[in-house]
Amino acid sequence: MSIIQEIFTIKGRINRGKFFKYYILVTLMGATATFVTSCMATFLTGDPNGSLVKMITVTWAVLATAGACMLMTRRLHDLNRSGALFLVSFIPVVGLIFLVYLFFAEGNVGWNQYGEDPLEN
Repeated sequence: MSIIQEIFTIKGRINRGKFFKYYILVTLMGATATFVTSCMATFLTGDPNGSLVKMITVTWAVLATAGACMLMTRRLHDLNRSGALFLVSFIPVVGLIFLVYLFFAEGNVGWNQYGEDPLEN
């Protein structure tokens, strides 16, 4: 399974290590891609507040957010929780605490309703 397929799916479970690695990767790639493409659009158009720059920024932000939400869903599955709980991450202070919880909480051992234990592979 490729990294893109690992990130952009909500099926199955993901352990703490992979979640941390992929979440940081999605965050850094989203920020870097947004910065670089926005700089290029600004250079080409000469307008840092132009519609092209805004479209590119929003596109990369939506892709990074979607990837992060899918990773959180799979991490919640590893904790034997509903993936819909990722919505908690959008509450300002609570979302940060929730993310720290996802980084450090130990997943269920063995099979659960969302699939097999990712550490058994």
